[in-house]
Amino acid sequence: MSSVVLESHVQRTWRGQINVWVLNMEGSKPPFDGFPPHSQSRHLTTNVPILTRQMLSARKLLILDLNGTLLLRSKQGRPPTKSGVRMRTVYPRPFLKSFREYIFHPSTMKWLDTMVWSSAQPPSVADMVKNCFGQLQHNLKAIWARDTMGLPPELYNKKTQTTKDLARPWAAFTAHSRQTTLLLDDSARKAHLHPHNHICVREYVREIRQHDVKVWASASANTNSPKDAAPKKQRKPKSKKAAPDLAASVDSSVNAPPAWFLSAAKYDETLLAVVGILETIKDQPDVAQWIAGGGLLAAEVKDDTVVAQAQADSAAAADLLTSQMAALSLAQELWFNNESTVNYWAGRGVHTLQALQIPVSAGISSGSEDEVATRIRI
Repeated sequence: MSSVVLESHVQRTWRGQINVWVLNMEGSKPPFDGFPPHSQSRHLTTNVPILTRQMLSARKLLILDLNGTLLLRSKQGRPPTKSGVRMRTVYPRPFLKSFREYIFHPSTMKWLDTMVWSSAQPPSVADMVKNCFGQLQHNLKAIWARDTMGLPPELYNKKTQTTKDLARPWAAFTAHSRQTTLLLDDSARKAHLHPHNHICVREYVREIRQHDVKVWASASANTNSPKDAAPKKQRKPKSKKAAPDLAASVDSSVNAPPAWFLSAAKYDETLLAVVGILETIKDQPDVAQWIAGGGLLAAEVKDDTVVAQAQADSAAAADLLTSQMAALSLAQELWFNNESTVNYWAGRGVHTLQALQIPVSAGISSGSEDEVATRIRI
């Protein structure tokens, strides 16, 4: 049987050589997978087929961080496994189950490729992926860990700042680019090279986890509501617009929830908001341009952003990293610090989930961050 050529690939290896091959029906050499030689993350890559560039032209690529974005990893460890490995206890962010069902829903997978990219070491990444996605992890396009961050050997086992350069996944998955890629991560510094491909989220920390447990306890005691049901929305007075933080480090502001965030008698709705954002972005021809244009922001704060942008450009002119972080502050950080913006996207997320008949489930149960872990139910 003669081979049928689907697509030609020309890609550069980690040593700078050029590999040229064709993908055919008889199973010729597969595309370069984006990993350095002997990378442990290579073995975490799933077997989702690589489609042709034409078939993927309208598709988007969602790159997910784990710790602080989808879950909280406690400092306390679970009992060691038979092999002696001791993994940390993890706690899912509210609505993670609903978010997972959304990104892996058949209608979503028609336009969205999803992968994981974490700076944690491969064994920890494998454990977090198992807790986040369970048996559905085979739907992930790839699972990348610390050994794909480009760190020198002397820094690999040390706590050091890492950067997620999207040129790496774009080299591995050539159908995707700046126009189609979204990085969901709680760290502004890790994403500073591509601020307009970054959906920054507030880091899920112990303080927010404790707030979510209190919301669950209050709802259970006062209304006898199911432990994983989403609380009803409550009307709250409009919060005053906070001035944008133009400091070089946006991460510090990410970790400081505004007063309205912890005073609301409802769960952290970050992942509901992300569902709403993704459902909007799927129809955008250039997601980076959409984010750069203030697409994440509610209409009432966009005018303030224009004024603040001029101030940021002037203040950050002498430092490239500072300039990149300032751009991120304006294009991203405002969205989750503004109550109206969060409520808008969370509302769109709920509507999207209901349209797909996906239960809106917070997935929070009793227990503090120091007690029994909340496990994802598959």
